[in-house]
Amino acid sequence: MSASDPNDSTHSDYDEKVSVVSEHAAAAAREKPDPKVGNEPVSLWGFLVAGIAVFVGAGYLGATNGGYSNDGFTFVEDYTVKEAPSSGPKEVLPPFAKWVKEGKNHYSAICAACHQTSGIGQAGLYPPLANSEYVYEGSERLAMTILNGMQGPITVAGKSYNSVMTPWKDALSDKKMAQLMTYIRTSWGNDKLLKEGDNGIVTEEMVKKARATHDIPGLKVSDLEGFNKNLEGPKIDPETMEPMAAE
Repeated sequence: MSASDPNDSTHSDYDEKVSVVSEHAAAAAREKPDPKVGNEPVSLWGFLVAGIAVFVGAGYLGATNGGYSNDGFTFVEDYTVKEAPSSGPKEVLPPFAKWVKEGKNHYSAICAACHQTSGIGQAGLYPPLANSEYVYEGSERLAMTILNGMQGPITVAGKSYNSVMTPWKDALSDKKMAQLMTYIRTSWGNDKLLKEGDNGIVTEEMVKKARATHDIPGLKVSDLEGFNKNLEGPKIDPETMEPMAAE
């Protein structure tokens, strides 16, 4: 290596111990590229001006807010908010109609999925409740079936159905079950098939007695034989939903 070679560690002028070319290349690599137009860092003057603008703006709002205070309101003692005008008078149903409407709500929630909203049931599976002798011939069999559910085949209006019905004795209160039964017994034409003197109304007291006397787990259609009368209880006046005087 010649004496004039800058990479020579014994260079006579600089006496470098490392390659000057390598050191300059590494230093150049560490340099950041010049920012492109539009991407230059924000000047400190910009931050300063923005801070001054925020400070002046906040001071202006504080000086010109009109002296906002709760003291500027007028309070009226015993003031009550008026109710918004209604779209019309509330519907007031007669006692019997209200009882049946509640029963329809219960039916829609727990029965309609199988027996349909029209009460016609599903062929081969769930028997109809419309025009069913198990409904219009008396309320006792209907109560026994709802309380205990049913297993195995049943024939209704000459057609056979075979499925499993869920017992509802734990899910329905006496009142809800009475409303449900009343709705079933007075809907889909069943009211025209009721026995003479039977208006289809079922009361809480009737269901309470049925619950106490007809606890039959795993009930089958054969268990319903001989129970084709109405549940025990006084006849109810549809106008008042109160017991009628004994004749």
